[in-house]
Amino acid sequence: MNKPKLARIISEISNGFLTMVLTPLFGIFSTSIELFQKVSLSLAYLLATTLPFLILKKLGKISDYEFTDRRERPPYFLSVSMLYGVLSLIVYGFQIPSLSEIALALFLTSATISFITLFWKISGHMTYSTLLFCTLAYLFSPYFFLLFLFSPFIGWSRIVLKKHTLLQVIGGTVVTFLICVLIYWVF
Repeated sequence: MNKPKLARIISEISNGFLTMVLTPLFGIFSTSIELFQKVSLSLAYLLATTLPFLILKKLGKISDYEFTDRRERPPYFLSVSMLYGVLSLIVYGFQIPSLSEIALALFLTSATISFITLFWKISGHMTYSTLLFCTLAYLFSPYFFLLFLFSPFIGWSRIVLKKHTLLQVIGGTVVTFLICVLIYWVF
């Protein structure tokens, strides 16, 4: 298998939309809230992640789902950040600490990437895979930090596909890791 083909497979598996949605889902389904609440919150996060993309794509503001052009990123990430902020407040109302912290981490990560992307093209793949890995370690076991062994492959795939530079890949990882440490383990 050649490098670009392998890089494309790794990139698709670690797609930002997938990791963005999986993060709150693990939090939602690891709690003791009622099934109706779990399904409702899951659908809300799925819509908050995909609806802005579908609307912006329909309006011709986005050319592809990888947001190759950095200038296409701010409207999507700002929209998602606002929706995640509202969902974070709703989740806070359930008063389930782990779920509230995950919602806050998702909101702050999205808000931070929204701001950064105004000036610089940070890696969304690395941002949201880092958030997912940290969330799994927070929820279940520190052994989930072993998932970070996949991070170099994800970063490599983004560089090989010429979607990001090494600094953009490292930036997505470091910024998100710091947010997660602050929310999950410091406060």
